[in-house]
Amino acid sequence: MPYTQVANLDFEDIKASLKDYMRAQSDFTDYDFDGSALSTLIDTLAYNTYYTAFNTNMVVNELFIDSATLRDNVVAIAKQLGYRPKSATSPTAYVSFNVTYSNPTTDTELILKRGTGFIASYDNNVYQYVVTDDVKAQVINDVATFTNIEVKEGTRLVNTFTVNSSLKSQRFILDNQNIDTNTIRVKVFPTGGSFSEPYLVADNILGVDATSKVFFLDEIEDERYEILMGDGVLGKKLDNNARIEVSYLTTAGPESNGVRTFVFSGVLENPNGVSPNAFTTSITSTTASAGGEEIESTQKIKYTAPKSYGTQDRAVTSDDYEAIVRKVYPATSDIIIFGGEDQDPPEYGKVFIALKPRDASYLTSLTKNSIVEELKKYVVASVEPKLVDPSILFVELTSKIYYNSGMTDQTTSQIRDKVIGGVQSYLDTSDTEKFNGKFRYSKMIGVIDDADKSINSNLTSITMRKDFYPSLNSTFYYEVCFQNAFDKECDDPILSSTGFRVTEYPNFDVYVEDRNSKIVLYRLDGVTGEKVVLDSDIGDIDYEKGELKMYNLTIIKGSFFDNRISVRVKPLSNDIKALREVYLDVDVANSSFTAYKE
Repeated sequence: MPYTQVANLDFEDIKASLKDYMRAQSDFTDYDFDGSALSTLIDTLAYNTYYTAFNTNMVVNELFIDSATLRDNVVAIAKQLGYRPKSATSPTAYVSFNVTYSNPTTDTELILKRGTGFIASYDNNVYQYVVTDDVKAQVINDVATFTNIEVKEGTRLVNTFTVNSSLKSQRFILDNQNIDTNTIRVKVFPTGGSFSEPYLVADNILGVDATSKVFFLDEIEDERYEILMGDGVLGKKLDNNARIEVSYLTTAGPESNGVRTFVFSGVLENPNGVSPNAFTTSITSTTASAGGEEIESTQKIKYTAPKSYGTQDRAVTSDDYEAIVRKVYPATSDIIIFGGEDQDPPEYGKVFIALKPRDASYLTSLTKNSIVEELKKYVVASVEPKLVDPSILFVELTSKIYYNSGMTDQTTSQIRDKVIGGVQSYLDTSDTEKFNGKFRYSKMIGVIDDADKSINSNLTSITMRKDFYPSLNSTFYYEVCFQNAFDKECDDPILSSTGFRVTEYPNFDVYVEDRNSKIVLYRLDGVTGEKVVLDSDIGDIDYEKGELKMYNLTIIKGSFFDNRISVRVKPLSNDIKALREVYLDVDVANSSFTAYKE
């Protein structure tokens, strides 16, 4: 009897194996299997075997997180590893505002009610930003001042459930998708009671006993969530007819990241529940919204869950810190961790974390403090985590693209757009933009040439840029490190800057450039446009180390709305690297691409 391959998943191979088996039987020696009615029966057997083998293979694949493809199965396996996938995350902003009574009042306190707040318009869409809990402010001289109020994008919804102990299995499933689970609030109204008890989410069973007022949260099918209450062993068991009130926000995720302008639309009440008859509001400051994220993807769960399991809820190694920080702040684009012993001078007992958020360059101070407080739950004794801003090294391109107009009917603008799209696609899929990132000039040249078959060549030069935020109205020393050598052989100045203002010359913009290893301060003549040197030595430039040092500058105004100043240099090498806390960012938006017909 011939050997039969039982692990085959190809229909034709299965059919051939069945024919070989039948031919080996003495009863079917003279049969023509391709021309007889028996061929139909063999096809049927082959189809049945094929489908059975395929389904068995799929079932087995879905048992392992590396090979599973269905989100529900990936989530279930992640649950076994103690990992709950990240929900959609609401963008968060911070707003300070005043409420002024139109008439004298006896109110001493004013409350901004949860689920209300502000309206924001962004990209022709309207979004609601609300507070998740009541916020109180003191009324002084008929004015209530709310400072750094945290508002989140979303719509507040409430689901109510009643405990029915007669049911063998009762499930408390939230109705909506796109829930930000960080905003879930659970209140339990005991049987026959009008007061409520707050219940907190439990991420693990440590410290949870039969009296703990906690709930557990699971993602279930269709990206929805289920509330699990205690059973009397792990968590307090609820009595029959007790009422559960679950409130939460549904969010549009990252769509409104970057909102800065808000219009007040909140509900205000005094402690007695009475709203002011007449009042005006004025917003005094805002922090742009950031941190909005889509629900964690299936692929990301498969990557993160095993790493999170490896931390065992403690932060010791750099991998532990990375997994925990990504858990605490899902909107992390990239992260790097290094010990204080690597600092100059060393700072022993500290762990430094540089984090680059998505859709923003830096974290707000409030967000950084929040992350650090969460990290303290996981760090070992005597170790102090410290979150530092990344130092972003921008690479700007100036590219002239030459194409054969006889090989395409596209316009120069269309060719340009294809090049920009190709460059962006390459950056999205490569390891260029990250901590310890490397910009490879030859690869970028190839990406530009390959953007369209009509492109013959390109002439591309690069510039490095760093932005810094001056200490306004204070005499300060500034050091800007690019980590890459400068082109000191260039005849023209290789250093340039955006315009800013200093105490000595408050009425016009000044700029910097390099001359003979010194940094020169100059202005532009209003008539001729020529450079007028104001100070021939305000600092030093180290071409080999790639550093700028500027002394005793008293800057009173920066270059942009946020007062940052940009400095640009020409690098010695076209290959750019970023080390440690320096994040490499190819700034396509500020790059120049021009297409020319040949």
